[in-house]
Amino acid sequence: MTGVKKYFNDNAKQWLLDGYNDDGYNYPTAAHRVRIVADYIANLKRRNLRILDVACGGGNLAFRLASDGHSVTGIDQSQNMIDLAEARRNTLPKKARDNTTFLRHAVGRKTNFSKQFDVVTAMGFIGYLPNDKMLFDIAHSLLKPNGYFIVSARNRLFNMQSISQRTEKEIKKGEATKLIRELKDLYTQIQVEDANKFIKSFKEIAQELPDKMSSNKKTALSPSERYSPYTSILNAKRRQSTPEGLKKTATQCGFKHVAYYGIHPHLIDPNVNKMLPPQLFNQISGCLEAFEHLPISLAWSSVILGVFQKTNKRKRYGGK
Repeated sequence: MTGVKKYFNDNAKQWLLDGYNDDGYNYPTAAHRVRIVADYIANLKRRNLRILDVACGGGNLAFRLASDGHSVTGIDQSQNMIDLAEARRNTLPKKARDNTTFLRHAVGRKTNFSKQFDVVTAMGFIGYLPNDKMLFDIAHSLLKPNGYFIVSARNRLFNMQSISQRTEKEIKKGEATKLIRELKDLYTQIQVEDANKFIKSFKEIAQELPDKMSSNKKTALSPSERYSPYTSILNAKRRQSTPEGLKKTATQCGFKHVAYYGIHPHLIDPNVNKMLPPQLFNQISGCLEAFEHLPISLAWSSVILGVFQKTNKRKRYGGK
């Protein structure tokens, strides 16, 4: 975790830009996580929830939930991230300022927060831990009975779609067949209303694209830059999870699975992204957000967002 802490201390501002801006070839994954989490919590139709955001970063999710009327505590081990969150907090309307608290705190250290929260969120953090169980156990200890744990993870199933270095590793390890079998279980019937949303979105984007492309200059990239969306050192080291793996760990740690969402969809081979003008690939793939709440979305999305509810029925853990 020392390397992760240093990375986010050194790159706090750039991480926020990459996570929330849709410019160049970047897809604003963090922004979509905030949207989905906020909508899900709003649909619970419960006011003034106590929420803990683990690895809160610059505070975007905390600010959105605080603006919705909830009391949010954000913790992060990076002091630079906490400093950024506090600086931004001071510019917010009084309601959001009063509803947010930020603390520098390393996950795993003892806290006085036992069973105090209605919701615990952890966006993109689980992959930096040795295993999924560690974070599920922490969330279980922090949540009130029947509380919700909302977590996002890198989607290992996507290795079968990305045609990347990760794909090669899965084949060499003999894991590809197992992942393909799990993928097959996601192929269920799509309802007409969801298909109509996809078609409507596609039509809207098709109408807008000519104007966007005329003002978007294509940048020449080397073959090594064009190939594979997983070239950063941080992404290469980040551990991935599968939907079934998360469900299994959740059950063992005293949770039941409630919902999955696929984030960062890819309509075509992701390696085509940087062969096209900037944002064209992401604009086209964005049509698949119409299906983000369906199991099939996990087949083409690089990120899983899972919702789990505390049940207090824990099982003996026997895996990694």
